[in-house]
Amino acid sequence: MDNFFPEGTRVWLRENGQHFPSTVNSCAEGVVVFRTDYGQVFTYKQSTITHQKVTAMHPMNEEGVDDMATLTELHGGSIMHNLYQRYKRNQIYTYIGSIIASVNPYKTIAGLYERATMERYSRCHLGELPPHVFAIANECYRCLWKRHDNQCVLISGESGAGKTESTKLILKFLSVISQQSLELSLKEKTSCVEQAILESSPIMEAFGNAKTVYNNNSSRFGKFVQLHICQKGNIQGGRIVDYLLEKNRVVRQNPGERNYHIFYALLAGLEHEQREEFYLSAPENYHYLSQSGCIEDKTINDQESFREVITAMEVMQFSKEEVREVLRLLAGVLHLGNIEFITAGGAQVSFKTALGRSAELLGLDSAQLTDALTQRSMFLRGEEILTPLTVQQAEDSRDSLAMALYARCFEWVIKKINGRIKGKDDFKSIGILDIFGFENFEVNHFEQFNINYANEKLQEYFNKHIFSLEQLEYSREGLVWEDIDWIDNGECLDLIEKKLGLLALINEESHFPQATDSTLLEKLHNQHANNHFYVKPRVAVNHFGVKHYAGEVQYDVRGILEKNRDTFRDDLLNLLRESRFDFIYDLFEHVSSRNNQDTLKCGSKHRRPTVSSQFKDSLHSLMATLSSSNPFFVRCIKPNTQKMPEQFDQAVVLNQLRYSGMLETVRIRKAGYAVRRPFQDFYKRYKVLMRNAAVPEDIRGKCTALLQLYDASHSEWQLGKTKVFLRESLEQKLEKQREEEVTRAAMVIRAHILGYLARKQYRKVLDCVVIIQKNYRAFLLRRRFLHLKKAAVVFQKRLRGQIARRIYRQLLAEKREEEEKRKREEEERERERA
Repeated sequence: MDNFFPEGTRVWLRENGQHFPSTVNSCAEGVVVFRTDYGQVFTYKQSTITHQKVTAMHPMNEEGVDDMATLTELHGGSIMHNLYQRYKRNQIYTYIGSIIASVNPYKTIAGLYERATMERYSRCHLGELPPHVFAIANECYRCLWKRHDNQCVLISGESGAGKTESTKLILKFLSVISQQSLELSLKEKTSCVEQAILESSPIMEAFGNAKTVYNNNSSRFGKFVQLHICQKGNIQGGRIVDYLLEKNRVVRQNPGERNYHIFYALLAGLEHEQREEFYLSAPENYHYLSQSGCIEDKTINDQESFREVITAMEVMQFSKEEVREVLRLLAGVLHLGNIEFITAGGAQVSFKTALGRSAELLGLDSAQLTDALTQRSMFLRGEEILTPLTVQQAEDSRDSLAMALYARCFEWVIKKINGRIKGKDDFKSIGILDIFGFENFEVNHFEQFNINYANEKLQEYFNKHIFSLEQLEYSREGLVWEDIDWIDNGECLDLIEKKLGLLALINEESHFPQATDSTLLEKLHNQHANNHFYVKPRVAVNHFGVKHYAGEVQYDVRGILEKNRDTFRDDLLNLLRESRFDFIYDLFEHVSSRNNQDTLKCGSKHRRPTVSSQFKDSLHSLMATLSSSNPFFVRCIKPNTQKMPEQFDQAVVLNQLRYSGMLETVRIRKAGYAVRRPFQDFYKRYKVLMRNAAVPEDIRGKCTALLQLYDASHSEWQLGKTKVFLRESLEQKLEKQREEEVTRAAMVIRAHILGYLARKQYRKVLDCVVIIQKNYRAFLLRRRFLHLKKAAVVFQKRLRGQIARRIYRQLLAEKREEEEKRKREEEERERERA
């Protein structure tokens, strides 16, 4: 043993079915002491240690790898140790092929999400840079044009694992890369769809998120953000679909939890004048906020959150009056919770202050509100019958009113946001699913049942794409392949949603007025007691259990039927429709009547759908949308339950790795072929790489020659009957080389085009120069001619003047001679006479 494992040797120690990364602490006198990286110490006699018990650790596993599909030793311990090593170095992202695992750091890591980081990842292929959620977002964006189909990103994990933050980061990256793809002016950028989608996040978080036991910013509703991308590459519209808001949180929270963020932000951020106008004070003075014993959270700045929400509403083009109406409704809900009742021949309001304030803020008549809360109004044969309510029934009416107001307000906010970001959807889309994580509290109610049902459907979708469809295609194409076993949750889903399943029985009981939670539990036990995934408690309690993929969860049956019916009395509905404020009237204008007696008279065909049936239908619609898209997966992992930074609880992480099928995922990514292309498509795409290779005409031969040309070993690819199967790493290599070849070819084409355009431009310029020269020469010649003409005229004028003057002088001289001659003649005549 000393020869093989001296002191300080790094080994894998197998204990209780787990592999622990360990160091040989000492080895003397036949006793070996191992210390694990997680702090445990194990001591064994040297003679009892076998190679199955202790194996040497490969150096690659010791240092950690970016892609767990490249691990040399595959078991749960190596995967967890790889995550642990990277977590200690603040490397919270790790690849599993094209899947990314994200470990929540519970702290800010400097430089991880800066603008420069986004730009760097937008220029590289997946795998060229260290693992990052931006790389997944970028690959998703590239696949719009590479695959020519819709894309989606599924973000999964337990509550508190960081799903909401991952969603915001992906949206932020896509917004940046969208703006880069289309150079907009500064004015256009400030009003673009990308900015509006980003600004919707603070609003949705404030109205839909709350502090729970496991998460300070837990999404209490599911959302599917769909971004519509045009052919130019920029986001030209979007849509947000919400699922199953936890209305019950408005009126009731578990110990240590808080109500929705917006209530605390409202009380912390309002100006003094508005606080007085809405009669608001400290949070501890409101029953809906103080009953859980948790009012403040040091990690949340409620005042800053309020400013962010108001700013976001302004960007989303909420008018000042609309913002005011929303805030007034929230204040009215808080005052509703402070209405107390006493027994006096039926329920009576004990103090009128809270009732008067809530009635004023909601635009209702105080007397009518009192009557609606303390007595039930029914019409029988055209005559109104008033039935007094007990204190408990009155409190239920009050809570029902508060939940209805908040739920309708939330729907209105989502509708308003969708109206702002709506745009064309004429090309492709990228969908991002951020849905509530798997939950298992000390007491689990109807909300947790639906949440975990949704997570079962997402796990089924993951299994279908990663394991089922992939291995089925290997078999159909005749590949050499050894099937990898994986945990199928199909039977658990059958228990929940198939005929006579849990949902069917809950809905059936919900339609019987005389049914109770006890009768429901009895039916569940009778129908499913022998089902392996159903758990019937040994003692008679108000619980039933389900063995989910993430573990067994016990559900409290009390309140399930009432929540599933989601009854809202007609008299309360009519009361809200009589509000003096148009905002509240509009919220309930199109809400249908929910009188149970009227509903039952219509027969089963016209029964009002229950909450769970609506949720099931919307969930199936979501699955259909996802199934028509190419998926990317982000697996969020919670390192500890205390929400503390730099703490890695191996038991917590290992449990998440097991139920999420991480080991099987790594195995199939390591051994499988994540990329498959038909021969013809493969050849068309990569024939640019074969330009200088002698390739046979047959398509299969061409594909083989291509792969051999780039030294692809047999383990990196296989040829099926109709398709080429590739490792992701090989496809990335081919894609990179293809891009280089295409870039070179594009440069040649660009050079020729630029040359052609330059020559064309030269000829055009030359023609223009000739025309300019012709016109300029004509201009010069005309100017010279005119100059010469003018000179000739001057010359002629001078010459003619000179000639005229000469002639004049000549004539003048002749005249003088004649005069002199005449004088001489006269003189001679005079002499002769004399």
